[in-house]
Amino acid sequence: MLSCPKCSHDVSTKSGIVKGRQRWKCKKCGYHYTVANRGATKEQKRQALELYLEGLGFRSIGRFLKFSHVAVYNWIREFGRKLDEIKSDTGIKIVEIDEMHSYVAQKKNYCWIWIAVDRDGRKFIDCVTGKRDTETGKKLWESVRTKAIGDVMTDHYKPYEAFVPVEKHTQSKAETFTVEGYNSFFRHFLARMRRKTKCYSKCEKMLKYSFKLLMVKWNGDLAILN
Repeated sequence: MLSCPKCSHDVSTKSGIVKGRQRWKCKKCGYHYTVANRGATKEQKRQALELYLEGLGFRSIGRFLKFSHVAVYNWIREFGRKLDEIKSDTGIKIVEIDEMHSYVAQKKNYCWIWIAVDRDGRKFIDCVTGKRDTETGKKLWESVRTKAIGDVMTDHYKPYEAFVPVEKHTQSKAETFTVEGYNSFFRHFLARMRRKTKCYSKCEKMLKYSFKLLMVKWNGDLAILN
């Protein structure tokens, strides 16, 4: 709530724009004043993150919180940078792996997100971004292999055969129902992942931050929202 800096009265009306800033007039004493740009509080940044992980885009959040979309983008990026590694159990009996696509900067520039989930624990294990090739898949497997003591379920995409041990590996679309269900989860809760949207990733890092933030929230480990 605005208050007059001269008489502290809390009712003012708009009185034009001065140097790009809104000017106000106190209805009690008639004093004209402007309000200095305010910085965001920790609670406002937390709220921005919560709205982002509920499916709103940066511009929508900015309009709601009365900040620029650039400020909102910077807050979310900082949350992603500070994020610790995704916590998951060891000794996982059934791991499901799948890949889904998005794009960066333009629709011709595809980016693939490889995702691993714990079927029984109903939690995310990790994700990597890059191409839909063996090299990117191996990066995900390196973070999964020490935790997977049982079966590893994938679809029939051939690069999986290059890095998942044959004795653990089952290739069947019928066995990837958990991770495929989570693919639709990302398209629902991240504006940038919807198929018909004006929101999209300008850089691969921000896409990865977005996925990991939502994964950690789903796992119940995003402390700022708990």
